[in-house]
Amino acid sequence: MFALLRRFACASITYSKKPCLARCYASFTPRDVLRETSDEAGTLLSRFAKHIAIERYKCEEHVLPPTEIRYSDYFPITDERYFRRSVEKTPASQLPALIIHASSYRPNAAAPMYAMALNTLDAHAAAMLKQMDTTTMLETLYAFLFLMPNWLKRTDFYHAAMRRLAEEAPSSKQRFMQICFYLGLQKQQQQNDLETLLATQLGEHLASLSPLDLALISNAAYKTSTLVTGAVREAYEAALLNAILNLKFGPDNDADDALLICYIKALRLQRVQDERICQHLQGICLEPAQLLKLQPRGLAHIFAYFAEMQWDQAECMHALVERLLQFKPSELRAKDLATFLWSCAQLNCPLTTAQLRQLEVIALRKLDQGEYDYFADQLVDTCLSLCIMGHHSKVLFDAAEELKALQRQRQRAQPKVDSRLTVLRSAVAIEQPSWTDVKREQVFKELTRAPGYLLKQRDDLTAYAKQLAADADVEGVDLVCPIAGINLPSLRVQTLGEQSCIYYIELLTPQQTLRFSRTATSLLRLKRRLLESLGQRVVLLHSGDMASNAQALHQLLEQTTVAKNEADQAVHGVNN
Repeated sequence: MFALLRRFACASITYSKKPCLARCYASFTPRDVLRETSDEAGTLLSRFAKHIAIERYKCEEHVLPPTEIRYSDYFPITDERYFRRSVEKTPASQLPALIIHASSYRPNAAAPMYAMALNTLDAHAAAMLKQMDTTTMLETLYAFLFLMPNWLKRTDFYHAAMRRLAEEAPSSKQRFMQICFYLGLQKQQQQNDLETLLATQLGEHLASLSPLDLALISNAAYKTSTLVTGAVREAYEAALLNAILNLKFGPDNDADDALLICYIKALRLQRVQDERICQHLQGICLEPAQLLKLQPRGLAHIFAYFAEMQWDQAECMHALVERLLQFKPSELRAKDLATFLWSCAQLNCPLTTAQLRQLEVIALRKLDQGEYDYFADQLVDTCLSLCIMGHHSKVLFDAAEELKALQRQRQRAQPKVDSRLTVLRSAVAIEQPSWTDVKREQVFKELTRAPGYLLKQRDDLTAYAKQLAADADVEGVDLVCPIAGINLPSLRVQTLGEQSCIYYIELLTPQQTLRFSRTATSLLRLKRRLLESLGQRVVLLHSGDMASNAQALHQLLEQTTVAKNEADQAVHGVNN
């Protein structure tokens, strides 16, 4: 439902034949008509719309009465009241044809008159919904989609029809596909209607779905953040994996890249991790002709899937970075830029100083153009990712603080974004203290105990703490989270003797270790860097390289320090 200000600014439309007229506020204004320029040509929505247009005629139940109305009975509009009365007399079965006729009227209509026609059709369709059977309702939805691809969700009829469709069980695969498509357009659902539909009906039709059918369903699930649950989940995820592995690029199937990205997004939503997919995507990324086919948002999703799999294959990362940096700033959405930077940070991509500066300039340009005004979370993610890669931007940091403060006043709480902002503030307070009023003492508290929920699945950490505590040269071992916002538990080990000192031990799990380089993931690397900036001794260990006593721990620290200095010198040489 649109904002009340939009509706109060429009004329009310009569849609009832009763003496006591019911009234509703209009869905569209002349300004909407004047500003609308996209006809959705060539987009994925257009492709899906054409697909369900074909599918609906395969349904045996989809039988419509012949068209009995004529274009000249309604258009062109010379008198608004006469047009409204004519629409009110139109039976429900003839509404789809009337809405299609309105598309011919649009090119020659004045904006106020066309907005009035849209509002009248919408109001009458909503009023006649109870008299429509399912076939007529779906046909009316498609007619509105044909007339206004970008505007369907603005209509009162769409929202009323969705409430009714959510209560109906589809009787055929074609009808199931149509309902999934329309429910998938509704990003903010009052109830998780699509989740219920997929959990109960998808299993019956999954075996007969074509690649385009599966892409339509997976796209609807992704757009509405709907997880496929229940008994069908395993079969659905297997179908996605097979669809990706069987999808071939070539000169005769240029559109397959769109289906590939639909499947990848669905896998990310379902949290399905499979090395075969990484190998398949790696083959695409290492083939220049295939890589050039992918759009920025598609490349961002592929890069993010690699990041979630800790797949840091050097040649593949280099190809993705080089390709993404070739796009113009206007071709990269703020969301794609944030995803790209997060993936680079997660996989420890060796970006040069010039490349980092180029990415910062892109973000600054988007900031000036207002692309972050309503998406402070994307700006926070961008700043944090740059920070993890060792690149700070005061302008971006100040803007993130300001935008997040404004967003907090007008929107619901976003605990995940607030948590990432806390990490960013901690990093800035330690590495750029002049930028903020937050003191180092506020973000570094070496004896802050790790909360219990962080230790539930870290039996390795607690067992190692007991092992070290048994050493005679160890005074004490504590499980701590010393950096504010970084909720990764560490071991704080205090030793005795001539080399008495304090160590922070990070015990890497497989989920925190990159596949090929065997280095830590982004947040753990940032934590280590911040602790070392504070003058603390930090040792990163894998489960097979654990030190059993204080002396071995000290030797590991010396080895780690030498290796780190050599790596820093190598990186410095590359940047120069």
